[in-house]
Amino acid sequence: MTVAGDPALPLIQVACGVLVDDAGAVLMAQRPTGKIAAGYWEFPGGKIEPAEDAEAALRRELREELDVEITAIEPLIDFMHGYRDRRVRLQTFRCRVAAGRPRGREGQTLAWRPVDALLDLQPQLPTVAPILNALRLPVHYAWTPPLDVPEALVTLPMPRMPAGGLVRLRQPGWDIRSYAASAPAWVARMQDAGLQPVVDRPEVLPDCPGTSLHLSARAAEALPDRAAAGGRWLLVSAHNEAELQIAAGLGADAVVIGHVASTPSHPGVAALGWKGFTALARAAGRPAYAIGGLDAERDHAAARLAGAQGIAGIRTYWPRSHRPRSSAE
Repeated sequence: MTVAGDPALPLIQVACGVLVDDAGAVLMAQRPTGKIAAGYWEFPGGKIEPAEDAEAALRRELREELDVEITAIEPLIDFMHGYRDRRVRLQTFRCRVAAGRPRGREGQTLAWRPVDALLDLQPQLPTVAPILNALRLPVHYAWTPPLDVPEALVTLPMPRMPAGGLVRLRQPGWDIRSYAASAPAWVARMQDAGLQPVVDRPEVLPDCPGTSLHLSARAAEALPDRAAAGGRWLLVSAHNEAELQIAAGLGADAVVIGHVASTPSHPGVAALGWKGFTALARAAGRPAYAIGGLDAERDHAAARLAGAQGIAGIRTYWPRSHRPRSSAE
């Protein structure tokens, strides 16, 4: 069985809407009495009919359920979720109300909440968590260029990215002593700059509060559970379905999938292309960053169309002229 469920099971196609108001609050609905999973909170939407595309289905469903017309529709996350007796593909879109005022036409309770308060609405369908993570995670994920010596980290310029982005301290050539000695000050510097620091050595998390953790699939496989990973966000690198299974088993919040295009850092490794990326991202069941030979500006639109949360990388955020002399390729 894959992360997305048994391919032999029936597949249900669903369009799902994340309505956002002018203040940034998001709408959720509680399933009414008499329906399957009554009392559980979800994002509104419904089945895509055979003759519909996802956007048309979403417009129809929100009209029928909430009595609203929608606008500013943009893809958020497209993923598969496996149940015991079926598979569900959720094509999820961020949107706004164009006309009408949302009301529960089927007797469902509605609630507007800031994104970070949506977790207070419990219980929730299992398909809600990936959507919440997609709402909360940034689209930019920078990895530090390799540095010859830890001292060079002090003079490494800030990555070229908006505030709120993820920044990973990736230095595979450093031993744990050097990494642990450098991480706390670097983490504080990133946080002061309004960025979200990420480390890839679990040992340093106690000295770096509020920091996220990134693991290779091999490192993730060695951890007993999500609690052992600690961190704010847990991200796992994955290159195939077997590694997606590892990420899912650990309860990773997001994955990084590649390589989408050829890259000098992995010579001779066949690129996935956007088609290959989309297949893995959809099966991942959680937000997926695209990596490998990509440019954060040039390839952003293509990445979003392919189902990516955003783009991860080194060169796109630290061009060669933007690095200290001690950095190496």
